[in-house]
Amino acid sequence: MSTDRLDQLRALLAEEPGDVFLRYAIALELRRHGEMEAAFRDLESLVREVPGHVPSYYQLALMQIDLGRIDEASRTCEAGMLQSLVSGDRKAYAELQELGRAIHEDE
Repeated sequence: MSTDRLDQLRALLAEEPGDVFLRYAIALELRRHGEMEAAFRDLESLVREVPGHVPSYYQLALMQIDLGRIDEASRTCEAGMLQSLVSGDRKAYAELQELGRAIHEDE
């Protein structure tokens, strides 16, 4: 498994430690490499530290679903929907709402 992209992202983050997008990209790359716990931890931390980063909620909810944490995923969708309202991101709101509905349909 090549970690070139992950290494590049980490190097960039070392130069710009406050870059939210780089933190998000690293979490997604970790997930792509099957490092679910590390990716989950990173996204959870990102949501807690930067609640206005709406894309993190969707990805975190997907990971929670994959890990069987359905109630947490539902709460993550709800929190993300609130943040998307605050930021005026109607597309993210609709995506989180749809994911939340899908969670409840599968119960």
